[in-house]
Amino acid sequence: MTSANQPASRAGEPTGESAHAAASGRPTSVTLVVRVLLALVAVTGLAAVLVWVRQDKVIRTWAEGNVAARKLLAEGGLEAVKDSPIAPSFVPLAIVFFVVFALLVLVLVAFFVEGHEWARLSLAATALFGVLAAAVVVRLGLPVLFTVVAVVAIVLCLFLLLLLWHKDTNRYFRQH
Repeated sequence: MTSANQPASRAGEPTGESAHAAASGRPTSVTLVVRVLLALVAVTGLAAVLVWVRQDKVIRTWAEGNVAARKLLAEGGLEAVKDSPIAPSFVPLAIVFFVVFALLVLVLVAFFVEGHEWARLSLAATALFGVLAAAVVVRLGLPVLFTVVAVVAIVLCLFLLLLLWHKDTNRYFRQH
């Protein structure tokens, strides 16, 4: 049974999401690129929240890997490190990174869906940088939750790279 506003689909016609993709002229791989990028923005936001919630652990991990801060940590504890001018302000850094990343993705997605090759190349470079940055986070020895978020980011970035160079995405860019 169909409503008056929606005709019944005929055999061979796309339905649902594939109908939308066909109507917009964008293949599913292009739509998935946008969704993966939104997921990466969400993961980056989660990482920023984690830095805020677990900032003592982040500072302690950083201090244990820094010669001057390690000595300060041993002598005066975490509060001495936090009060020291050598300790970076991780929360503002995480927030700024998140905002810049989200805005960058927003701009690049707008040009990507319109078929601009430079936007696809920029997104690929962003994904490669994301893999590198997340791998560094894994190696830092932060709490397990940070490692899980970093591994999820790596998987999303690799999936993004696959989608950016998918045959349907290539065809879409050749047509534009």
